[in-house]
Amino acid sequence: MSNAIQNINDLPSIDAVKKISQGLALVDAIIMPEWEYRYFSFNSNWDGKQGEMMASMRNGSGGEYFINFNDAGVAGKVLFEESLSDVSASLSLVPNSFSSFKNEAAFSIANASFFFWRESGAAAWAASPENLKVYPLLGFLVNGVAGYHGWAEDYYEKNIDSNVLKDVFTSLAITADQLAVLNPDVTLEDLEEDLQEIL
Repeated sequence: MSNAIQNINDLPSIDAVKKISQGLALVDAIIMPEWEYRYFSFNSNWDGKQGEMMASMRNGSGGEYFINFNDAGVAGKVLFEESLSDVSASLSLVPNSFSSFKNEAAFSIANASFFFWRESGAAAWAASPENLKVYPLLGFLVNGVAGYHGWAEDYYEKNIDSNVLKDVFTSLAITADQLAVLNPDVTLEDLEEDLQEIL
């Protein structure tokens, strides 16, 4: 499943992408306690200086995205099925205000199907290469908790209470009672490190 969008401007605002990314990482940490088996992650202090945040998705089959949030705005890369033949040409179109993103080894920038970004205050998103017919994997950032619910039930092969999931996703907080519904095998203490990293 590609979870594609048809237009890069189907993405919501920068703030909404950030909150959705945090929500995806939070509910995934609850549903799947073992980090190496999760799809989604979020680091609210990526640079260790409270200046950058990072969201990622890995599907276990080579598909992934990395998204870097900083004062300049947000920039991301997606790898789906095939990498660009000339990554550097596409990367050169990403504004230099995102130099930390462009030079981050952890993002595997050399392997990318496309890049996308939006500068703070800009009215629209941009992507390179331009005018792609689809933008795979970014549907997670549009469909949010509704998209996650259906996908997670299928992927993790378990029933997940959609109302509690939505409450946790929307509030970016979880109570012991909610946790007992979503995953009774996990305690709030188990989640403490994840919560600190994500939020």
